[in-house]
Parts: sequence; structure tokens; C-alpha cells
Amino acid sequence: MNEDLLIYALGGESLAAPSDTMPAYWGALGAGADGLLVGVQRTSDGVLVCCSQDSLEPTTGDGRSVGEVTAGELARLDAGARFRSTELDSDNRPSGRGDDTPWDGSRQIPLYHPRLDELLLTFGRRAHLLLEPLAPGGDPAELVEPLVAALRRFGLDTGGALIVGGRGVMERAGDAGRAYRAAAGEAAADAQRVADELGCEAAIVGAAGWGGDLSDGPALLVAGGPDDYALSPALFAEVAEQASGLVARSVDSCRALIREPVPAVTDDFAGTSLDRSKWVAGYSKANQDTVIRQQDGLHIEIKEGGEYSGAAALTVYAIPGPFDARIDFEVENPHQGTTFELAAIQVDPGYHHMDNSDLDKKSVNLTFDVHGAPPYASSERDENDGFRIGWNNGPAVTEFSRGFPQSSNIYNKYSRDVGDGAADNPAGSLRLVRHGAVFNAYYRDRHNRAWVLSGSASVPTLADEVFLRLGAKHWPKGGRTPPRNAFHFTDFRLFLI
Repeated sequence: MNEDLLIYALGGESLAAPSDTMPAYWGALGAGADGLLVGVQRTSDGVLVCCSQDSLEPTTGDGRSVGEVTAGELARLDAGARFRSTELDSDNRPSGRGDDTPWDGSRQIPLYHPRLDELLLTFGRRAHLLLEPLAPGGDPAELVEPLVAALRRFGLDTGGALIVGGRGVMERAGDAGRAYRAAAGEAAADAQRVADELGCEAAIVGAAGWGGDLSDGPALLVAGGPDDYALSPALFAEVAEQASGLVARSVDSCRALIREPVPAVTDDFAGTSLDRSKWVAGYSKANQDTVIRQQDGLHIEIKEGGEYSGAAALTVYAIPGPFDARIDFEVENPHQGTTFELAAIQVDPGYHHMDNSDLDKKSVNLTFDVHGAPPYASSERDENDGFRIGWNNGPAVTEFSRGFPQSSNIYNKYSRDVGDGAADNPAGSLRLVRHGAVFNAYYRDRHNRAWVLSGSASVPTLADEVFLRLGAKHWPKGGRTPPRNAFHFTDFRLFLI
């Protein structure tokens, strides 16, 4: 199996997030993409924006095309309004959909299709970019000149980005980096030959056109059809040894085809004794408001009233490099002033002496504090508002309250809330994935059997080796009494990827 295949995300990680939005682009990098394939269109007032669809209907619900709206109008349309999660079968074909619209911006900050200059500024030096000028009903070659000018502005006209298109686009692209887009049904060998004649660096061919004797010429990228999220395992096995890369809407699924994740650690928290070869547990504050215990699951129980309080279990082993961590949860009382997380931190928890029968209340450490011991990245359920990613790139600033240390949150950042955080949606799963400096947060719940991206963040200050934290807390918010809550974690899984 060729593990050096490059993966280009069409529209970003658009299986798990709304296509052609900044969360989808970041999510592609967090899922392990090497680059992005982005459609570039021009609004009615001449602004280049990122959208791969002929119509805005699939993303915003507006039936017009990009060319029929101004840049200002486009920015006000909610690009997450129509997104629903999609389940894939064993051939990576759609087999079911979620029953809510988790990225709907009617109660949150809505998403948008970004301008090209935002994409180039953010990702031009983070990922390989394939930029395809599109003009539904018109000539895409007319967009080449302003596209090359935009690349030149960001120093990407001589490397870092390739313009994608047919013969007409390639002939207008001049000295800019180019990738020939094969016509529908065009054989891979023929597409590679045309790309060589045109002086292109790569050829992109549809999976339906795969076949023929390939040359040592331009790199060959194989793309699925418009409704495909990834190649089927059978087709992947045919093309993997000869192709240079894949173009797909699900980076996660492509990565699994190239290299199946390795299940390194599992724990269902059965019985009443925490496995000390895997975990250490403790409290975030020196008070009697919280209890953490194991009883056929990891339980964190916080009484009503009292003060800021919480607890957590942390891995006693460090995790180097990319990983995929998952945990199932059930929350009794999702409420303002109460939250829980699956987080990555870089501070060794240190405490290994606590007795299973009665966790020592004096074992207080900021590593056991939700959002504590920064820098961190967390997949979390935010009160009763939904799911999100939290992160902190700053130093571990410590404050003291009555002589006890507590974390300062001055550098904390959070994405917008995604999905349903209400009390009638109490159970599900959290997931945290790392590739390089980028972390992805996902969740599943009663509405979505497939993973939904709840946010991505670049956290370059986190070390290459991190520890994982399962934590929960409550706190006084807005002068209100902190509520009682109980959290139940089961079925922990850690994959190395």
C-alpha cells in the first residue's frame, strides 16, 4: 500500500462540516489533508470567492448562483444552513443522514463562503492549494487573470498553489503552476499525456476514467464523482500504487483507506477500580462539591450550590504525534454553568498515589481542571448550548484564591456552538483528533450517527507529546447558584494514526 499518497480535500472536510467554509478547510487539515481543492467564482461585483457548487442552494438554501449576488450579499447568507451529517457504508457511499442541521446559524454566528484572499492568507503556506476557476454558464478562463493576480499578491504564483482547469484555463494560466482537469470519462493515461503537452505539473482524472498505461510524466490525482466522499476500498486498491494523490470530500475516510488507525488503548471503566496503568484522577479545587469515582463507568458528580468545582481523569502515558481519541458520555443535567470535555494537555499529571477506594480530596491540581493547565485543545459540550472546540495557546498563567492555585482563563478561546445541547439530548460521544498543530473536535448524538465536526483549532504551543483529560465542572454564572450535575463516561478508545 502506498502510504505517501497526497490527499486533497474538495471543499474542505465536507463530510463532517459545511462545504467551502473556514471550519471545513481547517477541519481538512485537522483530519490529515495535504491540500485543498477549492472552486473559485466571481460575484456580481467582481470579488473572487470560494465555492465549488453551481448554485448556492446546497449550502445556503438560496437558489441563486455566486455570479448573481454581490460579495456583501453572499457574506450574509448562512453557508451552514443546509448541512446535515451523512453516514457512509462500507463502500464509502452515502447510506443515511442526520435529522438536524447542526451548523444552522439562526441562533449562532452564521458561516459564510470566504473570499479568496482570506483563503490564501490563512492556508497559502499551510497546505497545497488547487484552485479551480468556475463560471456556471460562462467561461472559467476569464477568471484566470484575476486569480493569478491574487496568487502573485500572496507570493504564491511561483509555488504553493496550482490553477486547475481544462485546456482553455491552462492556456490562459501562463507561467503559473497548473493542473489539467480531465474531461468527464477521459482516460487517466490520456489525461496525463495532455497535461504533459501543456506543461502542467499534475493531471486530475475522475475515478470513472481510471485505466490505461501511465507514464512517468505529471503527477496523477484521482477524484471521485461529485456525490462521492471517498473512493471505494476496491477502487482505491486499484489506483493506490500508481496515483500520486486523491481528491475527495472526506479526508477521514481517505486516511483510513491508506492506513487503518491502530487501536492503542481501550477502557470501558468496568468495575470499581480505576486502571492505574492508564489513568490518574483528582480534583480541580479543594472543596467538597465534587466526587469522582469508577463504577461501571467513570462518574463525576457535582452537588448543587457551592463553588467553582470539578474533577478529571488523565492518562498517565504521553501520546506522541497524531492521534484519534473517543469517549462516550451521558450528562444528567446540561445547564448554564456546567460543562465537560475530552482534552489534550502537555503537563504531566504527576499524581499516582491516590487509593481507588477513596480518592484523596487533597489531590488538587490544575491538570484536573476543565480548561486548566494550558496550553490545551478540547472537544467539549458547552453547558446546554451545544458542542465546540476550546483551546489555549498561551502560557499556564496561575491565579490564587485563598491560597489555592486556579487557572487563569485570559487566553482561552472557543469556537461557536454546534448542534443540540438540550436536556433531551443527554448522551453521545466526543472525539478529538490531532494532525500536526491542528486539532479537530467532533461529536455524535441522537440526531447524528455520523461524526459532526464541532470546530478546529491550530495550537502550535502544544508539545509533540500530550496527555488526555476527561473532565467536568460547574461554576457560579451570572450570580446564579451552580446546578447539580452528573457525568458518566464509558468506552474510551485511543487510536494512533
